[in-house]
Amino acid sequence: MSRKLSRKPSYAVIFILLCLIALMEARHPFPTFRLATFIFAFLALAGMASRLRGKLRGGLAVLASLAFGLSIIEATAAIRETKELYVVTNGESVPQPIIGWGPERAGRFHAEKTDPKSGVSIYRADYTIDSNLLRETHSVETGPAIVFFGDSFTFGEGLNDADTLPQLFADLLGRKQRVLNLGFSGYGPPQFFAELQTGRFDGAIGAQPRLFIFMTMAEHAERTACKPVWARLGPRYALENGHVALKGACYEGVRARVREWLENMASYRLFIEPYLQKGTHEDVELYVRILLAAVSLAKEKYGVATLIPYIPADGYLNGTGFSDDEIIQRLRDGGAMVVDVSLAKDEAAGAKLHIEGEGHPMPLANRLRASLLAEYIENRMPWILVAGVH
Repeated sequence: MSRKLSRKPSYAVIFILLCLIALMEARHPFPTFRLATFIFAFLALAGMASRLRGKLRGGLAVLASLAFGLSIIEATAAIRETKELYVVTNGESVPQPIIGWGPERAGRFHAEKTDPKSGVSIYRADYTIDSNLLRETHSVETGPAIVFFGDSFTFGEGLNDADTLPQLFADLLGRKQRVLNLGFSGYGPPQFFAELQTGRFDGAIGAQPRLFIFMTMAEHAERTACKPVWARLGPRYALENGHVALKGACYEGVRARVREWLENMASYRLFIEPYLQKGTHEDVELYVRILLAAVSLAKEKYGVATLIPYIPADGYLNGTGFSDDEIIQRLRDGGAMVVDVSLAKDEAAGAKLHIEGEGHPMPLANRLRASLLAEYIENRMPWILVAGVH
């Protein structure tokens, strides 16, 4: 009897540890919860192994050793991983049909990003979202529109409304031409194509748009290949019988749950994911094909050309069998107009083009790119501009 009583506290501790594991995995109570899961798993498995005999004990001892090893690796990754502190008004980005995510409502959203180690502010900005759920751009309210599509560079992440690329472009045209900003953080060619296919923003664009502008870079191939976890709700396209076909969302069902579980491990994010994110020939081919499909649809459905401001890759294309020049030529052959907006000369001259502490453009970079686009349009297709715009 005394022997049985002596075992009860140990079993109770093991039960408590198992309950803590279930709590960690169900609630995600703090950023390093997965480390806590591995530690509790090690303690629980070690405790069970100490109460058993034979092969079962050996098997549990092996699992306990594995859990201990994972705890060490996860702790190392958690210490080494650097993550900015990002705070934004609720509703700035929520799940949305067709495009995956976007603003929940019209209004002003405040965003702040801070370096957690130094406490230094990386940026503080206010984003105004209009009634069409687009980043506000001040220009004329009616008339044929020049429409910007794109990612956080076009949206203007980290910048106030006055400093976004579409707004500075509208300012260069004296705000006499209607300009829209359909960009949003994390978007890429899949959103561009899906928006055109479904007509999601046709009401805002109007009946006779003048020009579509989609700023891109080869790194967008990660998004068309659904590699980033934050792209899990975005549209997934694949090549089928030589055509680009929609296959649903990037991550659905069991695949989505497995990816989410992995992403909650600092060790996966730090040691494994960077290698899986590397571009392949297939990724870049799909990226180009989706862009070409969007350019073709813009012409067929809306009767407009697409201008692609292209930012050359910085090593991303290594090993893919592609070069920036080849991508640009493929896009031009497919009917797009392409202009290099790398700003390499300005950067070499010492111009500060990126927000310090991260890679998004500063207002100067947007002003320079807006000038390049305005000059290109004025010289190559002046008929795009309404009368009185020079």
